[in-house]
Amino acid sequence: MERREAIKYTAFFMGATLSASTIAALIEGCKVDTSETWVPSHFTKEEADFVNELSETILPKTTTPGAKDAMVDRFLDTVRPLRYTAEENEKFKTGINTLMEQAKKDLGKDFVREAPEKRLEWVNTIDKNSYDAIHANPDMKNEERPFYLSLKEQILGGYFSSETVAKNFFAFDPIPGSYDPCMPYEKVGRAWAL
Repeated sequence: MERREAIKYTAFFMGATLSASTIAALIEGCKVDTSETWVPSHFTKEEADFVNELSETILPKTTTPGAKDAMVDRFLDTVRPLRYTAEENEKFKTGINTLMEQAKKDLGKDFVREAPEKRLEWVNTIDKNSYDAIHANPDMKNEERPFYLSLKEQILGGYFSSETVAKNFFAFDPIPGSYDPCMPYEKVGRAWAL
């Protein structure tokens, strides 16, 4: 989508209540750096590499784009400092480092240096253990949940909100037509991204 179209649609959806400079700042502020020379600004290089490989293990490239194609690591590096407090971000980074250490302990080497099959096996184990912990304690408070689930949710959010996935995986129409609750699936073909 061109910047001009994005501004037009943003103004339409917000009822033209924001100034042009505010809209431009929002658009520029939410842009993920896609350059080859990208350097993380929130994460360390090691944390970004871990998030990148973990994301790709959870959402690998198949007939659909993978997490690396969607630049999920860059999305999280850009968005986390904007949406969360410094304290929340420090807890998040501590959680990432704890997961990195757990992977190293369990695998015998850094997660990013392990073979993809071993990574997947480890992720499946962590995933199962995390969900088992929640099922064992349904009254668990949000802050007591296993960190892995929080990271996975943000990875999925970054993936499904990326332009790559929205345009290549979902049907995309920034201004959809009328509401039809009984439309046959064959007519629309797949889920929609707005």
